[in-house]
Amino acid sequence: MNNHTAPLIARGANDPIALLLSALAPLSGVNGIITAQQFLCHVHCLSKQLPEHQYVINLCENRYLFMVAFAASILRQQTSLLPPNKKVMTQMRLSERYGDVYILHDGLLKSDNENTEIALNIADINVLECKFTESLCTEACPEIPLDYLAAISFTSGSTGDSKPNLKTWRTIIESSEINARHMLESAQSDSCGHATLYQLATVPAQHMWGLETSVLLPLFESICVADVKPLFPQDIYDALQVIPKPRMLVSAPVHLRAMCGSQLEYPDVELVLCATSPLSKELAINVERLFSAQLREVYGCSEVGSMAVRKTAASDNWYLFTGIRVEEQNDGTSIASTDYLPASVVLQDRIEMKGHNYFQLKGRATDMVDIAGKRGSLLEINQVLLNFPGIIDGVVFMPEAEDKRAVARLAALVTLPEGTDSEDLRRYLRQHFDNAFIPRPIIKVDSLPREENGKLPVRQLQDYYQQLLESLGHR
Repeated sequence: MNNHTAPLIARGANDPIALLLSALAPLSGVNGIITAQQFLCHVHCLSKQLPEHQYVINLCENRYLFMVAFAASILRQQTSLLPPNKKVMTQMRLSERYGDVYILHDGLLKSDNENTEIALNIADINVLECKFTESLCTEACPEIPLDYLAAISFTSGSTGDSKPNLKTWRTIIESSEINARHMLESAQSDSCGHATLYQLATVPAQHMWGLETSVLLPLFESICVADVKPLFPQDIYDALQVIPKPRMLVSAPVHLRAMCGSQLEYPDVELVLCATSPLSKELAINVERLFSAQLREVYGCSEVGSMAVRKTAASDNWYLFTGIRVEEQNDGTSIASTDYLPASVVLQDRIEMKGHNYFQLKGRATDMVDIAGKRGSLLEINQVLLNFPGIIDGVVFMPEAEDKRAVARLAALVTLPEGTDSEDLRRYLRQHFDNAFIPRPIIKVDSLPREENGKLPVRQLQDYYQQLLESLGHR
């Protein structure tokens, strides 16, 4: 990197950058290892076929095709819009806001019926229909201007409306270098020399957590990422079985909980990285036992990116990444800043600094609830809920009150194994909390309306809860 530009990738020509477990038609159905030179060839080929637009919404499901499309749009000096979800309504809002936009995808449906996956009024390119040469290109690795706006990520909306966050190439380069230092730590050098780590990720590439770990790290570090995005425990098991050692897994708490409850014996991995929502110590211990690996939980937000790491099975302390600064304010909020961001960011979480570079997380600013004159933490209640033996998923929350005079009551939506009754859960919660904090009602559901990244946006949760009440005749 010089004062003005930095390379698109920082890998040797023959370094493995991706592992194709899918037979991709535009790549002649080949699978196996893709080298950095082959990747660059695919990027150049696709970039020449992209239309002239300022913005692009990259909805590619296959992780390798997402990487190629992301890099190709960079070569065309286009800015990638990374939405919090793939809903048609979200696409339309982005189109209205940014105007000169098109969609890149790998086979989504565009029609005028209810199965539509792409907004009809937005131009689109199906990467599966593009042409890719099989001969290696000899063009040098492109240099990208540091001030180029490579991407705009959007908050998940888990605490309200989704907000845009601008990511210049400088931000991407410098944050990726810091992320590698703290996420990978000694995984590559101590345990397996300088060998490539083969990564499997269960989270979407469009989300900041998936982008940072499964797209950007392979561009700059000795990581070879699998192109698949398995969701269910058996699919994750099958993928890990065919990925070479040393392996690393990038995931989210909801996926890790499902794996721990699956009764499958997973192959050993070198490292497990987890983010998107707080992980309980009990689950962290179970994950480390399941994979015979150390688990590192990463804290961050879309505005800043990854900021801190903890070894959850052993400690509650989060250690800040190099260059990240957090200051507590008099009003109880905290502000994060770093040299690669243009301005400081007000964090949505309550943070209690314990030293100059580490802190404990006390939950969202909106997590504290007052019920019948008693004050409690939704973070603590949910951590206890998710430690209920056998629970598949669940959330305790404060419903929106239609009658402001009514006494506030918490509610819970839970997915429980067959044979487990909600009354068993209620008795369990009474062992830990005052009666004021026991959810009423506790509703059993097949699944929660989580996004692909495992987050649970507050608006979706409240709407889903109201629909459940109506279907159960509670209104």
